[in-house]
Amino acid sequence: MPLSTLLCCPSCQGNLGDNTCSVCQRPFTRSGDQWRFVDAPIDSQDAAFQSETFGGSTLRGRLFNRGKHILSSEFQWRNHLNEFISKYPETSTIVELGSGARRIRKGVINVDLFPFANVDIVADISEVPLRNEIADCVILDSVVEHVADPARVVREAHRILKPGGRLFINCPFMLPYHGYPGHYQNFTRDGLKHLTRNFSSCEVLTTFGPITSWVNMTAESFAVIVAGERGTGYMAAKALALLPIFWLKYFDTIFGRLERSHRIAGMLCAISVK
Repeated sequence: MPLSTLLCCPSCQGNLGDNTCSVCQRPFTRSGDQWRFVDAPIDSQDAAFQSETFGGSTLRGRLFNRGKHILSSEFQWRNHLNEFISKYPETSTIVELGSGARRIRKGVINVDLFPFANVDIVADISEVPLRNEIADCVILDSVVEHVADPARVVREAHRILKPGGRLFINCPFMLPYHGYPGHYQNFTRDGLKHLTRNFSSCEVLTTFGPITSWVNMTAESFAVIVAGERGTGYMAAKALALLPIFWLKYFDTIFGRLERSHRIAGMLCAISVK
């Protein structure tokens, strides 16, 4: 189904004209196949750094991305997102809100605040320019911590999901600040269940286990104390701190499976059914 048939005005959900909403006259623009409803500036040190790494637009960004494959503080003992999305055929309508620069799978509709190359709709995900009940599933992967009103974003996900559709949320619990464009909150298991309380069911699982959480916090603490918040010195200090301890995260193959791991998990995921 063409994306244009699924779109609507993010303000009033009216039909779109050539470059404005036919009801409220809100303007929008198009650049190739990309629909743009907002123009958000990158206005923080963390946001600028993340933009570098997402796009690989600088030597520092490319070095950081390569280094992550060698020395990383992150480890998923089980990839819940890949398992979740693998259950949907290619004909499914899948929407990722806050996609960043990646496209997790061909055919996924990417919505993000910034106009990366793989983004289909540039919009604020607290008012998504998609019609009601069009999606088989919605993905919020490492996103709800970065929005000021996560309940509003989840309500939007609920609105665009078909009856019986599923929402996937990945978000940090015991992980440090990372602002892109800001970082407003982390979530416990209780918090995720409360956030999705209008869904018919919610299952919460551990994504990053307790050892991964400890490795990440230890390396981040050293880097911030020694070298500041972001930049080349920060990257070097974090790599130095990770050298003797990064391998410990693999113990989460054992500890991440424990039901009680949610109490000190680095990251949790919630799978909710509308």
